Amino acid sequence: MTYKRILVPLDGSEIAEKALPFVKSVAQLKNSNVILFAVSLTVFADRRDRLFTSYLEVTAKELNEEGIKATTASSYGDVAREIVKYANDNKIDLIVMATHGYSRAKQWMFGSITQKVLYGTSIPVLLIKSKSADASVEFNRILLPLDGSPFSESALPYAVELAKNTKKEVLLLHICEPPIVPSYGSRPISPTWKKYRDDMWSETEGLSTNYLKNTMALLKKKKVKVKSRVIKAQTSEVTKTIMQVAREENIDLIIMAARGRSGVSSWVYGSTANKIVDEFSKPILLIRPATSIPPAPQNLLDDIWQGYIARKT
Repeated sequence: MTYKRILVPLDGSEIAEKALPFVKSVAQLKNSNVILFAVSLTVFADRRDRLFTSYLEVTAKELNEEGIKATTASSYGDVAREIVKYANDNKIDLIVMATHGYSRAKQWMFGSITQKVLYGTSIPVLLIKSKSADASVEFNRILLPLDGSPFSESALPYAVELAKNTKKEVLLLHICEPPIVPSYGSRPISPTWKKYRDDMWSETEGLSTNYLKNTMALLKKKKVKVKSRVIKAQTSEVTKTIMQVAREENIDLIIMAARGRSGVSSWVYGSTANKIVDEFSKPILLIRPATSIPPAPQNLLDDIWQGYIARKT
């Protein structure tokens, strides 16, 4: 995974330009080529094209004077569609976009250019909230939530590439959710299903700790400064727990895998990634893994359950 070619959509607004300091930070670190991109409407296209061309060239010149390799490109038509088309056709490694960062998910999700770009390409998108005034452009503290699945682990290379051979620290976080066990109603059972559940939960916590320990060892071999946390939390509190850890650890950037399909999808409704995008005020790097990657741990709790019951019966 590289960050060699970074696409930055701009429209001349202060909000869009909020992405530029973060682009500079990544580009200087990874010696990236930055492409400043604008889309003109078909109405008054010639006039707008001249304005956009001049604006992009001035901005690119400023970046080049700072030692960042920057070029420009422009197109006509639907903004989101043209961003996606250019990114897909030109081997872009990363799209960096500023978004308004409204406090309500519905305002952010529906009709925004950002959301359409997220759905339209599998290229990673770094979202910069326009209101994240306290965000560090250096991304010194990176949070990477993992659930043990290949799906979540697809974000690992992107964290490694940003942090290797630097002083940046990656925090691996696993939320250990309680296993689901049958309800026995008012009938007395000894030991109770609750006891089974609590024992299984503790066993899962131990497995999760070992999982992150092994993952940490792999990252350390790649010269990444890394630590980990395992936190037990109810399933309904996963997002809340991630946000709490982000505050406690003074996180500058969250990197995580997210589903994204054309049209309205499960990614929009109720997913952890979407809730974090809505609530976290600092930058978020969303990775869209290949659809063939399983989205959840494969039979981890089932294996624990079967093994536990076998030992107890």
